[in-house]
Amino acid sequence: MESEVIAVMEEANCAIKGLVSRLSGNTAGADQATLLSNEMKALSQKLAHVAKLLGHPPSIRAQEHASQVLLNEYVDNLTKLKAVLEKAKDALGKRRDRLKQDLEHLNSTQCWVETFRSTN
Repeated sequence: MESEVIAVMEEANCAIKGLVSRLSGNTAGADQATLLSNEMKALSQKLAHVAKLLGHPPSIRAQEHASQVLLNEYVDNLTKLKAVLEKAKDALGKRRDRLKQDLEHLNSTQCWVETFRSTN
């Protein structure tokens, strides 16, 4: 059981680090990064699996140093992921607002053009 917990946590850590790196390393900003729904679903399933495995009563071996280091890394990675996703959410919200403004501008321009054509 302990080896399964370690393997699953290592896999989850790699997935989290990859996503955080991809979103953080994007020089154009988080609003240019794409979050694929299947990627988020797969990560969510991995996190749920880790949570399920960690929910079992800890064994004596679970308190070994290596397990504790891995668990600390997992918690750190989750904290980084949360921060990156919050930034991405903010950036995407700003982009949504800009797109709404652009749509309003386009609609008002279209109305102006139709009015201009009807009066000439």
